[in-house]
Amino acid sequence: MRQSLFLSCLLIVTVLSSCTEGSLGRLRHARAGAIGIGPTGAHPGDRLLPRLKPESREEMQVHLAVRRGVERALADSRAFNYMPFVTMKNVPEQVTPATQFEEVKKFAAANNLDAVVRVWVIPNLNHGSVSVSFLTNARDSKFIASGLALAPASAPLADSPTARKSLPLWEKTAYAAMQKALAKVRG
Repeated sequence: MRQSLFLSCLLIVTVLSSCTEGSLGRLRHARAGAIGIGPTGAHPGDRLLPRLKPESREEMQVHLAVRRGVERALADSRAFNYMPFVTMKNVPEQVTPATQFEEVKKFAAANNLDAVVRVWVIPNLNHGSVSVSFLTNARDSKFIASGLALAPASAPLADSPTARKSLPLWEKTAYAAMQKALAKVRG
């Protein structure tokens, strides 16, 4: 199941990699925050895709390491001033395509943001890679930019991909994937 999920994600990333749109270049010095970072692009409690839910405490640690890597890349971006996810207020329980525009407006207003980023990030435990896609909207929900990227681990994982000593590598891999996705749109 996980292998077929990985192959599906890899195919989607490969096909859509040319679909990167927009530019973050006009956001210089803008305040930006994430409305969600995770397998569903929402906060950790939201699981729209149950097959991506971590099955163990160790897998949850991998997801948290990946999230830290994504946040570090967002914070290091020259495109905007990123406000950490933990400081965000009024994070919606669930963001769907039908509610996204309204949720972005409310979230931006509650956190005094100029831009809102929604990040989908999926670590592949079998192949040691991380795929990232993101969508950036202005505070009025207008589209700014989107991008996606896949990054393989820069070194072999420990005996087990969920081993504690593998966590820094997961964080580094997620950081690289997010940087690659941001670079495609001048971020």
